[in-house]
Amino acid sequence: MNVTAFIPGKRYPAISITGNNCMLNCKYCEKHYLEGMLYTLSPTQLYHIAKNLHLQGARGLLLSGGFNREGFLPIKPFLDAIKMIKNDFKMIISVHSGLVNKELSSKMRESGVDIVDYQLIMDPIVVKEIQGLNRSPEDYIKSLEYLEKYGPPNIVPHIPLGLRYGSICKEKEAVEILKDHNIELAVILIFTPTKNTSMAAIKPPNEESLLDFFIHTQNLKKEIVLGCMRPYSIKQNFDEILIKNGLISRIAVPLKKIIEKYNMKIVNACCSIPKEYLTIFES
Repeated sequence: MNVTAFIPGKRYPAISITGNNCMLNCKYCEKHYLEGMLYTLSPTQLYHIAKNLHLQGARGLLLSGGFNREGFLPIKPFLDAIKMIKNDFKMIISVHSGLVNKELSSKMRESGVDIVDYQLIMDPIVVKEIQGLNRSPEDYIKSLEYLEKYGPPNIVPHIPLGLRYGSICKEKEAVEILKDHNIELAVILIFTPTKNTSMAAIKPPNEESLLDFFIHTQNLKKEIVLGCMRPYSIKQNFDEILIKNGLISRIAVPLKKIIEKYNMKIVNACCSIPKEYLTIFES
């Protein structure tokens, strides 16, 4: 299987629409990952940032940010600006939505959002204790259903492994859920211990349990993607195990030596973009 490398860089930058603010403060993040993004706090500012980025060569945007107490990304006030960005600059727009309802799903579609990167979590311990959400796995399933029925054209589930203190517990249930949904891609993320967070000392899942999970994903008969959230130690060793065993078709931000060894085609975009957009971002 030929594996494609995805390296977003300046062609597909990430923007936080909440600055460095988040009402959840999940134990594995605690706002750390927001600090590495560009940020905006108003729709007008988002439009002008997008305009400048487009002039600098960006052809896509990943809109993310901190979630509210309901687990939503507060994107509703930005939807008119997104529609203007789509009309004026023809950029591909991805959104880390969090949980959604029917109305928000529909309004994201109307605004022209192309892709929703949707984190699917089936472990109630992760939902309530790690993320601090008064929600349940059933809410994650319901949100996925809203997105598929009313939302943007490309819904890409992301399954994070090891968020329950480094253990893989309920993640295979997420795979089973996806068997009943019309998806083209599933992105797999791996818990990464992060300095100055509550889970900094927790080890990520071991390679044996990770490999077992990736083998299980083959039951989906969909494209399996190794996403950008994973420890450097995984990149050094485990990336190549997945490639050699034909368990992934796409990989985000691999090491240069891996790209060269496997003569990978490079796409300068998020790893979840649909096939019809690949030529826009190929190096």
